[in-house]
Amino acid sequence: MTEHQVDTAAAIAAKAAPPVGVSLATVAGYQVSELVLWATLVYTVLMIGHKVYQIYLDVTKTLDK
Repeated sequence: MTEHQVDTAAAIAAKAAPPVGVSLATVAGYQVSELVLWATLVYTVLMIGHKVYQIYLDVTKTLDK
């Protein structure tokens, strides 16, 4: 017996997004290494911001006691 798996449109789009994005960026004239560099920078800034926010919440929670 074989089972057929039906993928939703969102799942198919999520699977296709990275290669399509890279292909479109390459056609538009952007280098993949440049995109990775900027994505890493944005991710790092977001993670630092999230950590600072968590520390802020912990400090204010401690001061309220």
